[in-house]
Amino acid sequence: MERPQTFQVFVISLERAVERREYMRNLIADLGFNATIISAVDGKKLRPEQRARYNSERARRIYGCEMSDNEIACYLSHLSIYSKMLEQRIDTALVLEDDISCVADLKPVVEEVLKLPKTSWQVVRLQSTKSSVSNPTKPRGVGEPVARVGQREIFRLQTSVLGGCAYLIRLSAAGAMLARSEHIDMPIDQTLDRYWENGIIPYVLRPMPVWHEDIFESEIGQRGRAVEKTAKTKVVLRRRLQRGIDAMNKRLFWLAFRVPSLGAALSRMGIPSARMAMLALWGAHVIQEV
Repeated sequence: MERPQTFQVFVISLERAVERREYMRNLIADLGFNATIISAVDGKKLRPEQRARYNSERARRIYGCEMSDNEIACYLSHLSIYSKMLEQRIDTALVLEDDISCVADLKPVVEEVLKLPKTSWQVVRLQSTKSSVSNPTKPRGVGEPVARVGQREIFRLQTSVLGGCAYLIRLSAAGAMLARSEHIDMPIDQTLDRYWENGIIPYVLRPMPVWHEDIFESEIGQRGRAVEKTAKTKVVLRRRLQRGIDAMNKRLFWLAFRVPSLGAALSRMGIPSARMAMLALWGAHVIQEV
């Protein structure tokens, strides 16, 4: 007898994307999942209160350019799932976008991940748009192997993952993302990557069981960075300064993470990235190495 599904599956899809929805319904059925289709926020119909959450100044400084309406809408769509998780106290969710393909045994793969200690991780990414992450050739891209999941392994990264098409997320991470997202300033996948701000350490499962599929015309369109070909010197300099600040915070995060006694001291001194490292460590969000 098949075991009941112990996690919830959410598929993000625009109401007007009829073909995509039908494709995902068939895919979900083939995989054996019970899933809820979440109507995505439409970038063509952003309401004033939705647009008000976007912080243009921070976007240009942190993301490097203005976000597109579709990027904002995509972000809000993912946030709606996090809100639902908090409202319904959903412990674990598998979040899927409607432009994916995946291995036929995705359900047992996910179930194997869930056999890890209950509070050992916050987010595990199942897909990445970066080849240096999905198929790394350099140690920095490989990361640290921390747990075996059947024929796959989970790796802890210190680099960005990029890609929000498929990931597992715990209730604690949903809360952290909602807290971080009072003001939207970059795409959802890049916000997930900013562990020194949200305390969510990047984990990936390899070989990656999900990948982006170009079988339908993109609803997101080009990202803001692709549309904005040039930037004023002032914007470029501010972006470079922000990257320097981010690099420093990353180093402080991992120093605090590796040396908890020092991390605790830095946290008491009011250093945010050290505090995030302590939350990641002492909040039991770290996969137990095997």
